[in-house]
Amino acid sequence: MDIQSNFNDKLSKLLFLPINKGAQIGEYTIPKDIYLPIKAEQIVEKVKHGETFEKIPFFYFVEGMVYVLGLDENFKYNDTYIQLLSNIEESIKYIKGNIYNAINNEIYEDAYIMLKGLVLIESNIENFDRLLLVLDKLRTIDKNYEEEELKMIEKGKLIDGFATPYLYEALIFRDKKDFTRALHSLNTYLSMGGIETEDISEFKENLKNINDYEKGIQLIYENPNEALKILIPLVDIYGDSAEIFYYIAIAYRNLGIHEKAIYYLNEASAVDSALIEVLNEYGINYAAMGEHKTAIEYLKKAFQAAKSVEICTNIVMCYIDMKKFDEAKKYLEKAEKIDPKDDIVIQLKNMLKDI
Repeated sequence: MDIQSNFNDKLSKLLFLPINKGAQIGEYTIPKDIYLPIKAEQIVEKVKHGETFEKIPFFYFVEGMVYVLGLDENFKYNDTYIQLLSNIEESIKYIKGNIYNAINNEIYEDAYIMLKGLVLIESNIENFDRLLLVLDKLRTIDKNYEEEELKMIEKGKLIDGFATPYLYEALIFRDKKDFTRALHSLNTYLSMGGIETEDISEFKENLKNINDYEKGIQLIYENPNEALKILIPLVDIYGDSAEIFYYIAIAYRNLGIHEKAIYYLNEASAVDSALIEVLNEYGINYAAMGEHKTAIEYLKKAFQAAKSVEICTNIVMCYIDMKKFDEAKKYLEKAEKIDPKDDIVIQLKNMLKDI
């Protein structure tokens, strides 16, 4: 169930009791006949104890009204509810107390609904800050809240000088693996005067490193020298992963420095000896160095683990270089079975058809 459907369901379970035009509540006069909301379970408890509707504490209606404001921003009586709650002495204090209790009891959805209503009555940075904190907690529990959080973040950005929405936006982008936008949002948060705690500094450094890492990977083919300048310093940070050594090896291979490539492939293998991409890369480098027998050993290990057309065609090309055309044709047949429309397969087939 999506969040709004869930909210609509909660709204449908409230009871609405009629209040006549002209009724006096505190210093506020009801301008028209309306219905005031109350949670059904509160009525049930009163009836169980033999009490009548007349003895229902008005603060039950206060809770009901703020709840409706949070559940449906377009509810037809919202304007009246906002005016009423703004004029009832102690209502804001009562609402905040209920929010505190809900958070304390980890009933985060109720806390968020009341906070969403509260910011319509008392719109300030403190209330919106708490709303985003609770909403982000809900998102970590239920990913369906992501869209709701992004919507409230956009509303928060409309408050002058309010940096916090950009921090929560950065967290969402981080969790979605969109590290470039996460860093941009975090930098915006800091540029607007957001407090840079130790955790925020660490978050920023991590995002910067991840963005540098991704940039380095993107450059391994078009600018391998620049890729190496970025990736090698990151070994100290990401050296527990075979991937960084693998990408450095590709950059060296693209520069034609195969011995260096193999050195970094050895580093990758020391972390994860079963990585198929590393086995394939060994094969490509040894083949480029003219050591086709060693290349085929690695490529066959990789092909045995993953029946990839790319690996298979690499084996074919090694056998062609070795003038072992029968073996080349044997593996070309295997490649055709995997993907007969592959461009390299078609090229190799044309190459070998007259041999």
